[in-house]
Amino acid sequence: MRYFVIIGSTPVRISFSGGGTDMPEYFNEFGGNVLTSTISKFTYAIFHPRYDDSFQAFSPDFEAHYKPTKYSKIKIETGSELAVAVIKYLKFKQGVNVIVASDVPGGSGLGGSGSLTVNLVYTIHKIKQKKISKSQIAEDSFHIGRKLLKMPIGKQDEYIASYGGLKYITFNKEKIKVEKIKINKPTLKKLDQNLILFFVGDTRNSTSILSQQLSRIKNKDKVIINSLNQVKLLCQEMHDSLRNNDITKFGEILNKSWLKKREFVKGVSNSKIDKIYQIAIKNGATGGKLTGAGGGGHMLFYCEKKNQQKLIHKLESMKLKHIDFNLYDKGPEIAYMSNKTQNQN
Repeated sequence: MRYFVIIGSTPVRISFSGGGTDMPEYFNEFGGNVLTSTISKFTYAIFHPRYDDSFQAFSPDFEAHYKPTKYSKIKIETGSELAVAVIKYLKFKQGVNVIVASDVPGGSGLGGSGSLTVNLVYTIHKIKQKKISKSQIAEDSFHIGRKLLKMPIGKQDEYIASYGGLKYITFNKEKIKVEKIKINKPTLKKLDQNLILFFVGDTRNSTSILSQQLSRIKNKDKVIINSLNQVKLLCQEMHDSLRNNDITKFGEILNKSWLKKREFVKGVSNSKIDKIYQIAIKNGATGGKLTGAGGGGHMLFYCEKKNQQKLIHKLESMKLKHIDFNLYDKGPEIAYMSNKTQNQN
C-alpha cells in the first residue's frame, strides 16, 4: 500500500485479577484466567516511508534513536528493541522511519510494552494489506516479546490489547478463550466511575520480579503455585460478581487478590506501597492493587463516588498523581493515514 504517514494507536490495560496465571509455564499445567480491560491511554506507532531502503527508529520516551540501517544489518538495541524486533520478525523490508510513543511512562504497570508490540504488528499488516486475526496478532506479539526479546512475560497484555474491552480470558494448553463480560450498562458505568488510578512515581523494570516468579513456577515452588491457584479462584469469583452486577463484591475481591499477589515473590510490594494501600483503605477505598508485576508504577483503587474526593485529596497530599481515565472498548486502530500525492518541485 502506498502511504505517506500512517499512525497506529493501541490502548494499554488495567489487570484486575489473575495476573501470573497467564504464564504458559503455569497455565499449561493448571489452567489460568485473567479479568482485565483496556483503558483510554494509548501507545502510538508512526510510520513514515523513506526515500531509501533503510530502517530508522525514534523513541522519545526512552530518548533513543536507532540510526538509519539496512534491513540486513539491523540489530536489537535498548530503547528501540520492540520496533526492531517486530520489523525483523515480520520481514518488513521497506525503507521506513518509525516513531514510537506512549501516553504512559515505561515501567508503569499498564502493559505498555505489550500494547506497543500489538500496535506495531497490527499497523505493519495494514501497510502490507494483509489480514490477520486478533488471536494471531496476540500470539505473534507474545512470541516477539518472550522468544525474541527474552522477556519473562505472560500472554494477557498481548491478548487484551489485541481484543480490547472488558474481558475475561481463560488460558489452557489447548485453547485461549476471550470472553466479553456480560454486565448491564448502568453497572458498567458505575464500575467505570468507581475506579481511581494514581501514579505512584516509581517506574520500574518488571523483568526482575517476573523472572523470579517464572523461575519459581518452573521449579514448582509450592508457595507461588498455591498463591496462583488462589488468585485463579478469586478471578473466577470476580467474574461472577460482575456477571451478577455486584460491583461492591468486585471491590472486595480486588482487595483479596492484591493481598494474595503480595505473596508471589519479594519485591511485588514494599513499605511505601503498603503504606499507600493502608491509607487508601482508611480513606474510603474498598480494594486496590498495583497494576503490573509490582514494585511501582500505578495503583488502582475501587472507591464509591461519595468517598472519592476524600481519597484523592489524601493521596495527592502524599505526592501521588491522580490519573484520569475510562474503560475503553476497542483494540488497535489506524488513528491517521495520509496517502495523498506529495507536491513535487
